[in-house]
Amino acid sequence: MRIHRGRIAQHKHDELLRAYLKQNLHELIQQKELVVDGKVKTQLTTLDLPTLRYGDEEAYLAQGSGGAGRSFGAGEEGVQPVGGLLGGDHHGPEVRVELDFDEFVRLAQEVLLEELELPALQRMPRGGEVETEDLPELDDLDRMGLAADLNLEETLLSSLLRNVRERGVLDYEVDVRQDGWYFVEDPSSVRNHRSLEVYVLDISGSMRGDYLALVRKTIFLLWYALERRYPTNLRRYVVFQDVAEEKSREEFFSVESSGGTHISAGFEKAMEMLQGVSEYDTYLFLFTDGETSSGDFELAKRKYEEALDRFDLVCYGHVNPGSRGVGGFSEYVQEVARRRPNATFANLVDMASVREALRDLLARVDGGGKVRCGSTRRSSRGWRN
Repeated sequence: MRIHRGRIAQHKHDELLRAYLKQNLHELIQQKELVVDGKVKTQLTTLDLPTLRYGDEEAYLAQGSGGAGRSFGAGEEGVQPVGGLLGGDHHGPEVRVELDFDEFVRLAQEVLLEELELPALQRMPRGGEVETEDLPELDDLDRMGLAADLNLEETLLSSLLRNVRERGVLDYEVDVRQDGWYFVEDPSSVRNHRSLEVYVLDISGSMRGDYLALVRKTIFLLWYALERRYPTNLRRYVVFQDVAEEKSREEFFSVESSGGTHISAGFEKAMEMLQGVSEYDTYLFLFTDGETSSGDFELAKRKYEEALDRFDLVCYGHVNPGSRGVGGFSEYVQEVARRRPNATFANLVDMASVREALRDLLARVDGGGKVRCGSTRRSSRGWRN
């Protein structure tokens, strides 16, 4: 029987991390800079153990050909010089365990699902699509696609226009993430299995600590749920205070809280993310404590109504770990959510309220990944209409 020591070690490693995250997730997840260079730094330490090294100048720790009754001296054929420390003589210093952000999210999702006593969801197959050996006719263009189907002409043209617009330089400096256009099958001939998710976060001075931890936990669970409803998830990230900006995923989870609150700016920037996107189920998730700056209330109302007309589902999270009364702009959204089928409101007080919000969201999306509005039960805490 072959013993897979690498798999055993990885399993033990995951067990230790799960135990660590179960005890420390709340403190870890509210770090101001959660992600640095794609890594999440933990307080969990491990020994920096030495490794064997090969080299001609190293001391000979073992030699021989494996044959009984025969040995070789230094320099003779069959000698294998092995360098390194003898077992147990010395150990390096303790080092902190760093996780790739995707690995951290996976482990955090496992911990959160267990905490909320939610069932593990199966990843949905590409349901609704007819299986055939015939290759689809690529007769349309889209921002999402396979590298092999990249349309060079449209991509270069998009790159040229972007560089002129942003840098004032007539240059083909291609960023495929922004400029890429791909040959795809006409989306009108296939069932929709793609989601566009826009995550909008209030980063005013009050949104930190427990507030930030609650938001991040909610987002991780939203990722988990929607990844099992859609084979393709396109995600965009926006932060706002007095102004709104699009951020990369790493920046979104490392941005510093400061400034005032103009909720209208968050809605307006989110709607810009819809440009060039078609045949997607579109979701807007906005998280704020609900206190917009003076003078912004009426504009925020208009931008919110515009977002409801353009997104399939607008989910407004009132971040409220202190369980205070709902007031300000959040009170207005709560009222609108009672009469607009694609408007939802969640009073995010604790993980129990997150569980209700997640259940209500899942009720709005059928097994094939299609938004269903106006069909969920009411909840005092969850996303509700």
